[in-house]
Amino acid sequence: MSTGRAFNEWLDTRYGMSARGQMRSLDYLQADNQMRTFAQMTGGRWYNPRFQAEFPEVFRGISNSVRNQYTISYKPSNPKLDGSYRKLKVQLMEPGTEKPLSIRDQKNKELKYNIIARDGYTARRQVE
Repeated sequence: MSTGRAFNEWLDTRYGMSARGQMRSLDYLQADNQMRTFAQMTGGRWYNPRFQAEFPEVFRGISNSVRNQYTISYKPSNPKLDGSYRKLKVQLMEPGTEKPLSIRDQKNKELKYNIIARDGYTARRQVE
């Protein structure tokens, strides 16, 4: 979670733009961009709250994610140790079919789900 944006907003409201300039707001923007990139590369999430009042909702979201996560593994069909990039696609499928999984609640209302996974990985290289 990034707190740089909330900190910058706090500085602006209390001391104006001059204080934020002194705190190197560009550094915060670069750091936030890097964190967003790391989250995307690893299949994680990146939160960027603007105000301190948003923190409880962010923490609830993190808490829910931790309670509802699964770990999967697989054996690649390409066993080559060539250091190439391999794309991944994770889907929930109906058992025994090629249809996407449909999840319904007690009232038979379809529930939405979100799969958070990394886009791919780099295969290991063979050590010579």
